[in-house]
Amino acid sequence: MSSTLKYPTVNDLKVRTCYVCREEERHTERPNPPKAWVHPCNCTLVAHEACLLQWIRTAQSDSARAKNALKCPQCGTQYELQSEKSIFLRVFTSVNGTMQFMGRMFTVFTMAGIVAVFGTGIYIVSTAYGAYALKEFIGNEMFNLLLTEEPANWPWHAFINLPLIPLSLILSRTSITSHILPVISILLTWPTSSPVPQQERSLREHWTDPRHAQELRISHLPSAATWPPSPLLFGLFVVPVTKMIYKRYFTMLTHWVLGSRPLPGDRQFVWQRNEGNILNIRIVAGIRREGDANADNEEAADDGNAEEEPQDVAAAAERTLNHTTSSLGRFIGGALLIPAISSFMGNMLFRLSKRSYLLRQFLAIKPPLRGHVASPPLGPYSYNQNWAGLGTLRQAKLALRLVFGSVWGGTRTWADSDPVWWRNAVGLGLFVVAKDCIQLCHLWMTKRELESRHVKDRSFEGIDIKELDLI
Repeated sequence: MSSTLKYPTVNDLKVRTCYVCREEERHTERPNPPKAWVHPCNCTLVAHEACLLQWIRTAQSDSARAKNALKCPQCGTQYELQSEKSIFLRVFTSVNGTMQFMGRMFTVFTMAGIVAVFGTGIYIVSTAYGAYALKEFIGNEMFNLLLTEEPANWPWHAFINLPLIPLSLILSRTSITSHILPVISILLTWPTSSPVPQQERSLREHWTDPRHAQELRISHLPSAATWPPSPLLFGLFVVPVTKMIYKRYFTMLTHWVLGSRPLPGDRQFVWQRNEGNILNIRIVAGIRREGDANADNEEAADDGNAEEEPQDVAAAAERTLNHTTSSLGRFIGGALLIPAISSFMGNMLFRLSKRSYLLRQFLAIKPPLRGHVASPPLGPYSYNQNWAGLGTLRQAKLALRLVFGSVWGGTRTWADSDPVWWRNAVGLGLFVVAKDCIQLCHLWMTKRELESRHVKDRSFEGIDIKELDLI
């Protein structure tokens, strides 16, 4: 044939049958609105462009079908998609791919490590990580009072609580305990703990010295009326209320950004297992109910080239992004990085507070205890004979007051120390907000890319003309 010969296209067929929805259309028909048809491969299959795009999006969100999502099921030709991809979306996609690779590598090394240090090794590693996490979150000052670097000084409960810290951080990211702040296990265990024996002896020697006896007698009892709020109050009340408010308004922001509408019965944070039996988390934000995926495909097949609602494209974008961010290594690694992230963000806030009086007051920054001895843990009843001089009824009332003050405000030693944990918790909250906003931005860009897609149409070049029913 001559190179100038015009090959027939999909518009030259007498009868066109969409291989996705099986709808037929004759060349004499003029549907309203008109439906775009494409011939995207090297065989005789043709389809509605809208049906084919919906089929591709559904396949890409399924790990079992994603590999062949852009291949013709009959001849295996690779489909060519043309869309608008901004430089920022490419950067986000590249970074996400890198993190996905690092997550896979983390999975491999973690599994190898678990096999190598099984049993006693796991306990030792968990205990060491628990001590590291505690030190990162409460700061060196309180860590040296409560534990020190020498395990021989640790109280017995440290050998139970410390190994549970990494487990609690990982479980905090599951749907069962997703409402709990990852560092609650750290906050609720240690504020009421007494200093280790070595530090206890130093405090006792100082406060029982006659030169300091008068100062001890006028010291205050532990109080629940402190700022910042005590770790127990913060963990049991402040965190749940804050998370509930944040979840509500971030959901509203998500709907506004994606142009979607809330649907009843949606969950905002959902755990799923993919085909590889790997857990992953995703933000749904009311875009689509979990059982609506099949209904979407049927509607798209019935409507042909009908205009898709933002709701459907947003759900497709969310499913596509979810497929590329699921990784066991990324899940575990992200949980174990929480103490380090908290410490880093807390240090950033500490540096900023040097330039802001209000921020310094909010963070309740106090001078370090180095240079003077810590406050007596239970005020004037810590190391002298005041307790023995009280009657039975007054002893019972005072005991209740000491217990209540220690539980809600922590001991005097804890309350008078620099609250590193508070600025670390605030910093972690700011990090979570920033991460969610970046993820939402990535989701919005993915949605825009899906909306700009169309399938490249091809002529029937290379196909026997006799096989075609031409006009």
